Amino acid sequence: MSSQTSFFTAQEMSSSQLSDPPSEVSPPSDLSLERPKQASQSRYRPAKQLPYQLREHCLIYFEEGLYSQGLTLLLNILSAGTSTKTPSGDSVPAFAPPHQHLSLAATLAIHPSLTTRASSIERVRASNTALRLLRLSNKLLGPLNANFATAFTFANPSGLRRSTGQRRRVTDADSPSSNEDLDTVNIALAKAGSLWTRAEDFWHVVGWAFNCSVLWPKRWARWKLWLEFMLDVLRDDWEERVRMVEERTDWIDGVDFLEESMIIKYLSSDFSRYGGNRRVIRAVFADGSPKSLNEFKEIFKKETSERIINNGIKKLAVKVNVDEEVYGDYVEPDEDSDDEEAQSLEPPFSSQTSDDVLPTQPQNGNAVHQSSITPNGATPLGGMDSLQLRQRFLALLSLTSASLPRSFTPLQSLYDLYVEHIRPLPLPTFSLLLSPSTPYLLPSALSSLSQLLLRSLLASNAPLPDTDDEDELTQEVLEKCYLPYAANTKRAEDNAKVSLLVEGLLRLSMKHGILIGTAGLREAVDEGIRAREGKVRDDGRRSRGGEKGGEEMSWLKASAGRMRALVGMIENAQGDVESSSDTE
Repeated sequence: MSSQTSFFTAQEMSSSQLSDPPSEVSPPSDLSLERPKQASQSRYRPAKQLPYQLREHCLIYFEEGLYSQGLTLLLNILSAGTSTKTPSGDSVPAFAPPHQHLSLAATLAIHPSLTTRASSIERVRASNTALRLLRLSNKLLGPLNANFATAFTFANPSGLRRSTGQRRRVTDADSPSSNEDLDTVNIALAKAGSLWTRAEDFWHVVGWAFNCSVLWPKRWARWKLWLEFMLDVLRDDWEERVRMVEERTDWIDGVDFLEESMIIKYLSSDFSRYGGNRRVIRAVFADGSPKSLNEFKEIFKKETSERIINNGIKKLAVKVNVDEEVYGDYVEPDEDSDDEEAQSLEPPFSSQTSDDVLPTQPQNGNAVHQSSITPNGATPLGGMDSLQLRQRFLALLSLTSASLPRSFTPLQSLYDLYVEHIRPLPLPTFSLLLSPSTPYLLPSALSSLSQLLLRSLLASNAPLPDTDDEDELTQEVLEKCYLPYAANTKRAEDNAKVSLLVEGLLRLSMKHGILIGTAGLREAVDEGIRAREGKVRDDGRRSRGGEKGGEEMSWLKASAGRMRALVGMIENAQGDVESSSDTE
């Protein structure tokens, strides 16, 4: 917040608040980041290379398919000496898992053969252990010391789509250097079957994961954990780089060091496309629609299928015929193969009529049914967990754009893309995403975004803010530019969205103490309520329920009641302050 009477745009955001609820907004530093004073020392342990013998042990485990044993060994080695300090009080170095092993762990954590198509509890346990190893590596070593940037590199950074038969093949020409050859894991899940080979780029993974949040809850249960981990890594990588830049004041290339961050690396991989920035935002707002499914396809073959369970029914005997390559039960299928025996489960609601099925629901996989979930505002975007992860992505992209606009896109252009995707959302989802109580979007970012949305929705007679910074929010701007006006259409939904947006700005202003209870404030609130409700009443169209506006009108009236209550609270609080002053 720049003063007691206004606050500014998302340029002020703090990277430390990408996962934690914001407390206050401070003026931006040179890097548009607010950093705590005590952050001059890294919270991570130094890293040292794992001894050759231990690397060989892990490699043998992985190549023999004993994933749990190899991952558990790495976990125990990594956590050893956590509480030990050097005589000077510093943390002792930790043995860092080779980046090839971390890359494999990221695939094991979400691969269907160890999760939704797992043939045994041991394989599920291996997937969980892989996720534990990744989280502990980030917590103890940090993204830089763990070398996540190398471990989490996509084999197809250009983002050009390949068919299944054109997946990148690892050849001798692609082989790592002789030193790294020792740690290369020669199994399918570390090469052609790896997440980093099968996905086009990071935003392909993000888009597919959010598609799963809407349509395939069982796959989403796993992708959600993976996305949470990756968001933590991207945030921690950025924060550690900022700390190092600020600590080394003699660095001239501080901005270059930030441009090497993982988030910039993933964003840059999309620059080779036409409209790459738009694709990034489409990934964040992927909603399981046919268009979204066509753009962000499944990562692994038959990913939404599940293993056939025979429920104790004995299979019919199969006659062995070597010439026809029919081996019966003598040869077991490769459990890590994407071609393992699986089937698309019939939805449990297959007996329902087509009207009861989500219109975007695929005909295979454990797709979610509209009646099998409790509807809420977050349902169109996959539920609250999905909505919150999308908010974290929006906050991370805002931070990146505010700090390094030349490396990504200017903040204004980014927010224009946000508006393009947020404005059409259903009212309940719109309200949740832009709620002032959201723990991820900073007040400054939320203020800028809300004002930009308002300018696209308000009637043409609403004036623009007459300030040097159009996003600066003051009581005068609220009273003259936003509160008194209706939407530019007679639709109840548009007027309800305008009401929700001005209510949100009113709440933000009240929370940050920039509002004074005046007759002008109450008059502006009342005038806007009358204008919006009057415009809807003039609309001759009727909703499906037969009443003008229907559910949208209820949202409009509820918002009006809350705004009048807020003004009353401001007036009462101000009266109490004045009374106490008179008493003194």
